[in-house]
Amino acid sequence: MVLISKANCYIRIIICYTMRLTTLIDNKQSRKQVQCEHGLSFLLEQDGLNVLFDTGQSGKFLSNALKMGIDMSDVDFVVLSHGHYDHSGGLPEFFKLNSKAKLLVHKNTLRQRFSRSSVMVKENGTPWRSDLAKYLHRIVFITEDYQLAEGLNLVCSIPRREGFNAVNDRLVVKQAGAYVPDPFDDEIVLVADHGNKTLLLCGCAHTGIVNILHHVKERFNVEVFSCVAGGIHLHGCSADFILPIVNELSNFNIEKWALNHCTGAKAFQVFESYFPNKVEYMGSGGQLEW
Repeated sequence: MVLISKANCYIRIIICYTMRLTTLIDNKQSRKQVQCEHGLSFLLEQDGLNVLFDTGQSGKFLSNALKMGIDMSDVDFVVLSHGHYDHSGGLPEFFKLNSKAKLLVHKNTLRQRFSRSSVMVKENGTPWRSDLAKYLHRIVFITEDYQLAEGLNLVCSIPRREGFNAVNDRLVVKQAGAYVPDPFDDEIVLVADHGNKTLLLCGCAHTGIVNILHHVKERFNVEVFSCVAGGIHLHGCSADFILPIVNELSNFNIEKWALNHCTGAKAFQVFESYFPNKVEYMGSGGQLEW
């Protein structure tokens, strides 16, 4: 609310936002006195509905919400973008605070997953898989696109385009006794529409940000993306790998990139160069409103 004085009278102006996006946890900080961790969690507020998108790897996102005056008991839906620990680990702590929210996940999200290096293989999937029975009554498993409410859609089964498949040999699943690249066929993105505003929310974009944008544009006839937010998993990639991607992304009309988490410093610099004045880092505590 803003009060404006005019001739000793006050005019009350109420500013209402139809969409607000808050980063509850990220690898870096955009606001003082909030915590960070290797993980990601967003809160999207739209038309009276509150959607928690990913839960970081611990309960730190809940502490940050408290510091920002956000009541997590008001969350209506939880969505997991995919089944890695740094996006799903905080769920048990959230469920202790919130007794009503339904959890939306792809049916393949809870498969066993691993990260491998030259010296070891370690599990990096959903850490509460062994306690699944506790949460089944709150879980909705999906295998196709799902509408949470008017203007709030979950999109999965992203088609892959030749040349833009985001395969990472380090991230694997076990198949017939062998480790093979994770297909990330469980990945979910969120598309929020209100009026002439369209927000695309990604967790890691493991299926490829180019593939995701093409599919969402065609699926919903999107001409302009008001914002693309989240991680796009280009951390550690060379400029030679990143440049063809940003060249293809130049074909989309995207007003703002709110990048974080697994995007990577090199990719962030390239995006800033290719899309001047349209890129910002949205770390813990960051907020956008429309």
